[in-house]
Amino acid sequence: MEKEDKNNFLPPFYKALKNYAKRKPALWSTPGHASGNGLKACPAGKDFYEFFGHNLFQSDMSSSVEELGSLLEHEGAPAEAEKRAAEVFGADTTFFVLNGTSTANKVVFFATVKPGDLVLVGRNCHKSIMHAIIMNEAIPVYLTPKPCAYGLIGPIDFHQFTKESIRAKIAANPLTTNPKAAKVQLAVITNSTYDGVIYHAGKVKAQLADLTHFLLFDEAWYAYAAFHPFYEDRYAMAPRVKRRAQAPALFATQSTHKLLLAFSQCSMLHFRKGTGPQELDPQGLVEANLMHASTSPFYPLFASLDVNTQIMKDSGYDLINKAMDTALRFRAAVRRAGARFAKHGDWWFTPWQPARKRLEKDPAQWALKSGDKWTGMEIDPADDYILDPLKVTLLTPGVREDASMTDFGIPACVVKKYLAARGVVAEKSGFYNLLFLFAPGVSTTRTAQLLRVLHDFKLEYADNSSVEKWFPEIAAQYPGRYTGMGLADLSKEMHAFLRERDIMRATMEMYTQLPPQAVAPHKAYYGLASGRTEYVPLEEALGRVSVLMILPYPPGVPVMMPGERFPSENSPILEFLRTNEAFENRFPGFGTEFHGIKKVWENGHVRYMVCVLNKTKKGGAV
Repeated sequence: MEKEDKNNFLPPFYKALKNYAKRKPALWSTPGHASGNGLKACPAGKDFYEFFGHNLFQSDMSSSVEELGSLLEHEGAPAEAEKRAAEVFGADTTFFVLNGTSTANKVVFFATVKPGDLVLVGRNCHKSIMHAIIMNEAIPVYLTPKPCAYGLIGPIDFHQFTKESIRAKIAANPLTTNPKAAKVQLAVITNSTYDGVIYHAGKVKAQLADLTHFLLFDEAWYAYAAFHPFYEDRYAMAPRVKRRAQAPALFATQSTHKLLLAFSQCSMLHFRKGTGPQELDPQGLVEANLMHASTSPFYPLFASLDVNTQIMKDSGYDLINKAMDTALRFRAAVRRAGARFAKHGDWWFTPWQPARKRLEKDPAQWALKSGDKWTGMEIDPADDYILDPLKVTLLTPGVREDASMTDFGIPACVVKKYLAARGVVAEKSGFYNLLFLFAPGVSTTRTAQLLRVLHDFKLEYADNSSVEKWFPEIAAQYPGRYTGMGLADLSKEMHAFLRERDIMRATMEMYTQLPPQAVAPHKAYYGLASGRTEYVPLEEALGRVSVLMILPYPPGVPVMMPGERFPSENSPILEFLRTNEAFENRFPGFGTEFHGIKKVWENGHVRYMVCVLNKTKKGGAV
């Protein structure tokens, strides 16, 4: 009787999967490991089986099990699970997506966009949005983010959502065939930004209502917003305040694995019907999903989304509220430590947040306001953003609020590698910033560990502790380069190099001074298939058309798109790339990961090579 009562608390698909797997059926179907039995024949397989456990392999089964319904056709227990998720997250329809929000974004594009359609897209969007533009042969019209002095990727200012601004962008776009187009097919907004800036989604929806047929909020880092009043009306599926006569169909794609409780790769695609003349055929959404979904889905992934829904239904507010309390305590502790050190003229980490003595769970306290110096951005009175307390950015010394650089500085890459050596992994870092995510699973113990290790770094820096001690693999890989050097020595040399190159100015301007569009992104990318590409060093890229997206990762936001022409020699983008190349040669082992750049080693030095279209037979640059 106890077992039956316990099972009554389980969500539909997980309950069905668990009950079926416990019966240990004889499956004459895929997968070939046969409930894990095939792994036991050799030591590595046996260890693999024992590490992950019997139940995982027992529940990894073929999609041909009729009793468990169809994940692909959304029938049976899977359909019930998705229906419950739609109710819990505020959507009309929800699909579980098992290959991340990157895939969920592409599903939205395949359901709504055809070749030649105009897509309004923030240039601070994830690369998966840009991939979808290429795959669907769409024409992008870009919204540019605010420049930020600290190297963070800013939000889109609200004036760019106006009819006048959007129509001006369409008219000025060299790729559009209809410069007088009244609407775009799809608009894509990243909410929240990777550093936690949140739009007033209700106002964005109202401003874009008459300007787009479909609206997508990429909420990969923001799947929890529906469960706490702090985020009221600042997420896509927020309850309608009033029903408009004309409103675009609405999508939200969420990485349920990032800051909620599902397995990695698990995401949700939420859909709400619009009220405009162009409506979505639901079967088109189903078919678009089928184009991207595996026909051999991993059932434990789907089950984790089902369980996540149940947890958020039962305890969503408590979980997010507790996470917010934990983040607020950490922020306050960092501020207190900074005040103590400041009395002695000593350095410490600065949390990127409103300059208030005490921050509480009042969204008004977290607003980015015009004239606020802490933002490092120009905020217009018409803008309406707040900062998410759960995304904690710590600034390292070295940069002022106007992007000028101080005499003393500590590049974040040194801190990040020290933290990693101590078993603490930051989500991402820039030249002088580190991001830490306060998800519901973050405990006070883990928070105390992070604070302790930050203090330890300060002590090790003061002692000029050996680089070879803390980064032995880097020291061994590049013998002699860091011999006898301490953390303080390394930081000073790095900071002097970056300050001389004025890197923060280039970083601040890079996402706003966009390179010129020469050809449509898909046409440039197709150069790979037609053999019309070559790799050239940065100094030979001027005026050439990029074939690939170029982006630092994380966060995965492109600085160059296919079809864009490498701009002038003094452009922020080329300055940024050249500085990174020189930095990696000067400080090997501390370079930035780039996608779309081929790093070629010659005589102990790295050269950044970029893929461009070949020149035409007549000699003109394509």
